This record gives sequence, C-alpha cells and structure tokens, in this order.
Amino acid sequence: MIQAYFNQIQKRIVEEINNSNKDIIIAVAWFTQHDLFNAIINALDRGVNVSLILIKDIINCGDYGLDFSLYLQKGGKLCFVNTRNILMHNKFCIFDGSILITGSYNWTYSAERRNAENIIITDEGNVCEDYTKYFTDLWNQLTEVNEYSHISISDIDADSLIQEYNDIVEEYKCMHESNVIKSDAINLINEYRKNISVNKLATIVTQVNRQNPTLKMNIGMRCRMKGVDNRTLNIIKQGQKLPFTNTVDTQTTIDNQKRCPCVVLFGNSIDAAKNRELLKIVLDNLPQLKAGEVKFKTKVTIDTNGYMHVEFVCVNTGISKEAFYNCSELINY
Repeated sequence: MIQAYFNQIQKRIVEEINNSNKDIIIAVAWFTQHDLFNAIINALDRGVNVSLILIKDIINCGDYGLDFSLYLQKGGKLCFVNTRNILMHNKFCIFDGSILITGSYNWTYSAERRNAENIIITDEGNVCEDYTKYFTDLWNQLTEVNEYSHISISDIDADSLIQEYNDIVEEYKCMHESNVIKSDAINLINEYRKNISVNKLATIVTQVNRQNPTLKMNIGMRCRMKGVDNRTLNIIKQGQKLPFTNTVDTQTTIDNQKRCPCVVLFGNSIDAAKNRELLKIVLDNLPQLKAGEVKFKTKVTIDTNGYMHVEFVCVNTGISKEAFYNCSELINY
C-alpha cells in the first residue's frame, strides 16, 4: 500500500500515532505543533516507545517551543542534531516498524497553516526497513538527551539568528494565528535582531579596514533565467575589490505569485544547486498581478572586513527585508 496525501496531513499523522501499540520513531527538522505533541505524550502514557530526532535551534528549543522536558519525563527518547555539523532535513516517522510516513511536512504550524505540503504513507516492508536502518544509523551518531531546558534568544549565536530570522518569524506568526503564543514573541525576536544589526554596523565602522580585499568567488542569487529555474544571477563577481555595492532587478515568474524568496549564493556555477547558500530572505503577501509585473530590487554590500548586508525590496509595495552575513572567509586579503 502506498497512498499520497496533500491535505489533512496532521490528522493522518495523529491517527497513526493513536493506532501505534509498540514503538514510534520520528526524524523531523522542526516540531512545534501541540496537537501532534499531545498525541505523542498520550502514546507514551499507553506504554509506546517513542524516539525523536530534531534540529537543535531556536524554533525547536526556544522559550516558545514544546515542553520536551515533559516528553523525557514520560519516557520519550530524544536526540538533537547540531546544525553547525549537519542540516538534518528529514521528515519521516515509522509506526510499529510497519507504517512509514514521509514527505515535505515538518511538524510545525507553518506547515499546517501556510505551506503547500505532501506526504506518502506506505506499509511496504522493505521501505520501512530501509528507513528504520537509516534512523538507527543517524541515532547512533548522536548523543541522547537526558535533561532538557529551553534556549533563550540571547544565548543564540548572532549570525545564526540572523540567518534563521525569517523562518523563526514565519513560524511565530503561524503560532500566533493559532493562539499558541502572543504577539510579544514576534516583537521580542524583531527587537533582538534589530539590536544585532546595530551592533554589527558599529563593528563594521570601528574595525580597521584590511588592505586590498577581493572576493574569492561570485556572490549571486537563485532565479529563473530564460525560462530555466534554479539558475544563478551574479550580483558581485569574483575578484571584485572591496568595499563594493551592487543592485540587481528581478521580477515574479508566475501569475498571482504570493511570496518570493531571495536566496543569496556563493560560487561560480550557473547551476544554483552547485553553489553555497549563504542566506535567504522571503517577502510575503505580494500584489496579485501577472508574471513579471511585481518587481524586486536586491542590493548587496560587502565591506572590507567581510560583512555583507543584503536588502530585498518589492518595488510595487516598498516593503523590504534585510539580512547580514559574516563572509570574511569568502574574501582574499
């Protein structure tokens, strides 16, 4: 049996959790949904063994995250993946060793409320065995958590927070819309990010400029070029002397496009997938117009100390977002 689902995904996962009798193994990047968490807690109360692998970041472990200390108290097993070592982007779970759910769906409010998601459910024995082996191999590379406490925003590395800022805010917005958190959480993360930006700019101004810095490889952005997706549009070229600023123009590629990402890349390949992703900014709630009628400007500035500032602007609305990145390792001195 193999069945695909494109809606009511949370409901299907909860059903499989509730039907489990022996064990559940879960590997998802992000987990914030209370309904799924409560179903897991109920399974633990029934005596089901549950093992969970997550990314260790502010979305999963911040002050507004789930109470994984309760999960541990109930007998759940937990491992975190440090994003500095690997981006654990899996989204699968296996129930009683015989039912696999996998797909694009993270166990988050964003996945449930905002994103277009999909899963497949299968009871194919060889597939379940392969995923179980993969989970076991991954688990054995990690350290099981015995105690848990939330991570404060102030304890997060500034560069990591800036890179993850858009994902954090989008998840917090969806949590707020679901009446899980108050708007204060969004205000707090915005204020903290603003303080980081101010401090970085102060550092840029006060540091001694280094002599004759140049860019090791191209800085570009992912876009559609001549009808081909996932191409690289160069913004600042390899060998460019710094400091330097450049602005490029882009536009929507489909009718009534609701959101547009700005993915900044480092590398010399025209194939965006072969270049290194540095940061991502997303503009939502775009004007509902025909393809090409919504315009964007992306401004990238790199100073002599290796700090990059990216501003992504929707020309039609004037709405903009910005991000910082410490790219000193990308520069020749």
